[in-house]
Amino acid sequence: MISQMIGVGKAHAKIILVGEHAVVYNQPAIAIPLTNLTVTTTIQPAFVGQTIESNTFHGGLDELGANVEGLRQLILRLITHFQLQKAPFTIEIDTNIPQERGFGASAAFATSITKAFFDFANTPLSPEQLKYFTDLEESISHGSASGLDAATVNSTDPIWFVKNDLPTPFKMSLTGTLVVADTGIHGQTMHAVNIVKGNLDSDYDLTWQKIAHLGKIAEKVRIDLAQNQPEHAGLLFTAAHHELQSLGISHPKLDNLVNAAIHAGALGAKLTGAGIGGAMFALAKNNDEAITIANALTKSGAQNTWIQPL
Repeated sequence: MISQMIGVGKAHAKIILVGEHAVVYNQPAIAIPLTNLTVTTTIQPAFVGQTIESNTFHGGLDELGANVEGLRQLILRLITHFQLQKAPFTIEIDTNIPQERGFGASAAFATSITKAFFDFANTPLSPEQLKYFTDLEESISHGSASGLDAATVNSTDPIWFVKNDLPTPFKMSLTGTLVVADTGIHGQTMHAVNIVKGNLDSDYDLTWQKIAHLGKIAEKVRIDLAQNQPEHAGLLFTAAHHELQSLGISHPKLDNLVNAAIHAGALGAKLTGAGIGGAMFALAKNNDEAITIANALTKSGAQNTWIQPL
């Protein structure tokens, strides 16, 4: 049944605090929601056609480029699910989430679009259905869906994640402020994954020691988050960055921003996401220090920065 109501769906970005790449090898990872970076999808009836409007695109569904094929397939599946093939509507997507920076943009878009369709059809959306449709988009966009992004872009709590286990939300009591910075360079997920795999092939023992160490850091960070130990957590974040750096998946711009944050008074800093570009974050004691750190990151070449109290 075609709705005459407007459908709205919202989601936010995420960053991985710790566990990048090690999570591929069954080590734990922690991701947290970035609630300042959001996507809102609005669907409303139109006089004719099915069109999409966003910051970067305006046109019909059949005109979407190959770089967003996952979203196109998701929308087609939702249209079929609700038998809206002949229903004219406009999908408006409003977002400030940078893409290909490790912020979970595709999962956030998929979550937002799915919620909007269910709202448009005035139909309750179960967690299982939301996961199904978001995973559908993620599997097309990324080849496989771990479930970490999908869980975090729809959560208000941090997510503890181990491969093949269900993502587990947990409460965080850490005081402090995050400063997230974009290098302006697209992250290189497959390149970085292959670098770690190559390291394992060439020197298994040393590389595995680094991967296992990242897993231990994640376990300690979880305790620090729960027990409000920001200084120790900061040291662990910096240690994790150096470990990822030694695996060859950092980038001179990332290293430069991490160093700039530390020099500006951050408790710790590290890359987040795939590496070889993308983004980094720093942990500040409070909002005032976060502003100082953000300014230092901008002076050191960050394309953009965001501040989020914890």
